[in-house]
Amino acid sequence: MAVTPAQRRAKDKYEKKTYKPMQIKPLIAEAERIRMHIEERGESLTRFLIRAAETQIGIDKDRIESNADKNSAGSQVEK
Repeated sequence: MAVTPAQRRAKDKYEKKTYKPMQIKPLIAEAERIRMHIEERGESLTRFLIRAAETQIGIDKDRIESNADKNSAGSQVEK
C-alpha cells in the first residue's frame, strides 16, 4: 500500500516533535567493534547507544553522589 502525501506529512510532523537527531563519528575500528557487538545481541544501534548512555549516566550520577557524601562527612565536626 502506498503512503499518501498526508500520511507522509503526519509522520514527518510526529518525528520532528518526538525525536532529536544526533550524529557520532567513531573511528572505523570502533564502529566495526560496535556493529559486531550489536549484531551478536540482535540489538539496534539506537537501542544500544541509548542503553550505553543511560548506563554511563547512572555511573556518573553515583560517583557524584558518592563524592558529595564523602565531602559532607569530612566537613562534619563532632561537638
